Amino acid sequence: MSTAGVKIDASDFRALGAAMHRLPADIKAKAFRSATNHVGKKARTQVARLAAKYSGLPYRFTRDATQMMLTAQNVEIKLRSRWVSLAQLGPRQTRKGVSVRGRGSYAGAFIAASKYSGGRAVLIREGKSRTPIRELYAANPAHAMGADRHGEFQRLAQSIMDRDIAERLIHEVGRLLDRAAR
Repeated sequence: MSTAGVKIDASDFRALGAAMHRLPADIKAKAFRSATNHVGKKARTQVARLAAKYSGLPYRFTRDATQMMLTAQNVEIKLRSRWVSLAQLGPRQTRKGVSVRGRGSYAGAFIAASKYSGGRAVLIREGKSRTPIRELYAANPAHAMGADRHGEFQRLAQSIMDRDIAERLIHEVGRLLDRAAR
């Protein structure tokens, strides 16, 4: 049976910490802001992908609705969206109703222009008469984050930030020092 071991020399970390401490405050602040912004955008992308998976919608709907806000203390990722109309998912009119890939069939539904949304919509009659008519919607991607009972979105963003921030901070410091040396 073979074993593998990893030996970490902590003196490298101490030397790096001392070098970071000696840097001017403005370079440290710029490097930290740039590194946090870069890694925050990576986390935003992964959170949007997870929300798309949970809601069953294409990534483009969650990508455009996900926002990242960078403050002095933290990175905040929010997903703000409305209900996605079935018309945006490429519906097809069939003899029995409307079929939407990945969502199923809607018996009795039809595709027509909607006066509410201003474009094509998947509509269905409420009763036996011709009115009232209501529009059919797919999921709301923001509900995926709101229904996160186990904190999976928070853990995902936190793990990306923890994993990548140190490496990116070193990169940004090097970039700023190279720029200052010119």
